[in-house]
Amino acid sequence: MPDPNKQTEGQEAKPSRLDEARRNLEEYAAELRDLLRKLQGKLH
Repeated sequence: MPDPNKQTEGQEAKPSRLDEARRNLEEYAAELRDLLRKLQGKLH
């Protein structure tokens, strides 16, 4: 039986739902940090 966690040659591994959710959350947090920096710059 092949190992489901093993990447086969020539195929890219599909990210797990957890990895995808984590990536989306990190992108969202980075955008919020950028927005806060811009707002703080306008207030000072």
